Amino acid sequence: MAEVIIENAEKINKNLTLNGTVKRGNFVAHDGTNWVHADASDAATNLYAQYVAMESGVSGDIIAGCKGATLTDADAPYTANSPLYTSGTAGAVTHTRPTTAADVIQNVGRASSTSVARIDIEAPKEFEVFIQPNTYDTTGEPGLGVIDSPLWVGPGLDASGEDVYFVGRFPSGVLSCDLARVVWNSIGETTGTVSGAIVVVADGATNTGDTGAAFSAAAPTSLTDDTICYSDVTAMFDAGALKSGYNWTAAFAGAGSFAGNLQCVGMYMRYTVV
Repeated sequence: MAEVIIENAEKINKNLTLNGTVKRGNFVAHDGTNWVHADASDAATNLYAQYVAMESGVSGDIIAGCKGATLTDADAPYTANSPLYTSGTAGAVTHTRPTTAADVIQNVGRASSTSVARIDIEAPKEFEVFIQPNTYDTTGEPGLGVIDSPLWVGPGLDASGEDVYFVGRFPSGVLSCDLARVVWNSIGETTGTVSGAIVVVADGATNTGDTGAAFSAAAPTSLTDDTICYSDVTAMFDAGALKSGYNWTAAFAGAGSFAGNLQCVGMYMRYTVV
């Protein structure tokens, strides 16, 4: 097996303390303690590639790594003009976009020939999305919700025991959900509380799926009449629920005593993705 030649290295870090055996040219990730093989299939510890190892080493060794480089391998393992992804095989890259449920999809470069590849590992990015509530209406309300002056529209929770639903899909390269808020417009409401539940399912899997943490009944933050308030539901998207490429559905129900109406404006979510 030929040793990988690393040229044109960029964004070099010379202080990578290893937590396992690594070979020159392997892709490495941080396991929360030190540096190990990157692994697209280990979403629980987010072992996404951050550097290419520029030298070999064992646990405790301090090596250099780079985020950009030209790799030359005389064994010609690449497919010319084809993208490269972090592999589910520890430390490796692959031309095949990972297809196993929950694998993190990370594009790390492109092969220019069968023996040469250009690597460019980008830093994770924040990704924001605002999701409108589903139009399914669980009550006898006219239309698809309620209207409030001056221009607010959306389904509402009140003393009638209504629910609000959201449906989404996690990005293929998701690493974490850093914030999730259900945003409400209070219409004559000052005391109502909200509870919630979530189910996440991979394509082709049973629809009962996995569940994250339930959201226990609580009053929205800043709840007063005629106010845009919110419920912080970030904890629902825990390790049991946040899985790359999974479908998800969440329901929120009114609880406690309602004097008015909590009109659902939408859900704001902020992810970290690669």
